[in-house]
Amino acid sequence: MNYGKLSEDVYERSVVKVIKTNSINNRKFYDGAGIGDFCAVFPCENTSVQVFVQASAGGKNAVARAYEAALNCAAAKGAFGDTNGSAYAGVTLFVPERLREIKVREMLAETAQRADELRIPVRNVTVQVLPWIGVETANCVIHMAHSGKTRMKGAAAGDDIVMTKWIGLEGTATLARSSPDRLKARYPADIVEEAAGFLKYISVIPEAACAVESGASYMQAAREGGIYGGLWELAANNSVGLVADLGRIPVRQETIEVCEYFDLNPYTLMAGGSLLVTCKNGGALVWELARRGILAAVIGKITEGKDRIIRHEDESRFLEPVRGDELYRYYDTRVKRSRNPMQACLQEDF
Repeated sequence: MNYGKLSEDVYERSVVKVIKTNSINNRKFYDGAGIGDFCAVFPCENTSVQVFVQASAGGKNAVARAYEAALNCAAAKGAFGDTNGSAYAGVTLFVPERLREIKVREMLAETAQRADELRIPVRNVTVQVLPWIGVETANCVIHMAHSGKTRMKGAAAGDDIVMTKWIGLEGTATLARSSPDRLKARYPADIVEEAAGFLKYISVIPEAACAVESGASYMQAAREGGIYGGLWELAANNSVGLVADLGRIPVRQETIEVCEYFDLNPYTLMAGGSLLVTCKNGGALVWELARRGILAAVIGKITEGKDRIIRHEDESRFLEPVRGDELYRYYDTRVKRSRNPMQACLQEDF
């Protein structure tokens, strides 16, 4: 199997079917996590709905990235704006033996600061040092209760597809932080430093709130598999087709440079920080987002049937399920080329 989340066919065959048929209760309540959608929404006694969402990340920013990714999944469900203070996070962190204590403190301090800003506290943290772990790996779970008034009806044919910010933000930042010296040998230092700072754009909470207010029919937080992965997941989760225009998809020059250096495809590079929104009037949403200081663009439309198509000038091709992420492919290549795979893994910094 490929690194990263399971492919769609494997997930359906070995996860969804197994969990759904495991018990009567599972069959009754399994209505949440789907392809690229790790957020489950279900009713409970004391509030209209309960939101449970989780996400993972690796490397020195692992905890903060996992925390933000989990929140982005919840935001894409329209879960913010009515939490009544009943939202909190739990973190599990696995670290290699070589990691110094100060690095653990730095990772958790970074997340604690962000938690204070959002008022979504990290209530429990488990840290385990494991001999077979080569790179710090974090898993974050968000528990949230809200009224359920913002549940969306789903994407439908004729809806516009709006994408916020730029593609490959999380992947670009991760690569630039991992290999700054190598990149600075080719590019000016300011380009590399700007790329490394892209994590400041990783949250999609502001644009998700704006999209809900503007009548969004569906939202998908892009991440693994890049923007192509996000588009596929959007269509798969709604059983619809789509047409997207490659020329309309925003991309930063820093991402192009970093991907060119490492021979990676920016359209399948980890895209945390971009939100895909379907709505009836994408132009109006883009205008409202711009008024709030958030760049966005209408990149396509939802169509009848199941065909998912990418257009570029006069050419069209079918979008296919993304197998893995360019970030994982890069590190996999580095490890396989090394004479000492474990040492190469230890030296890498996702």
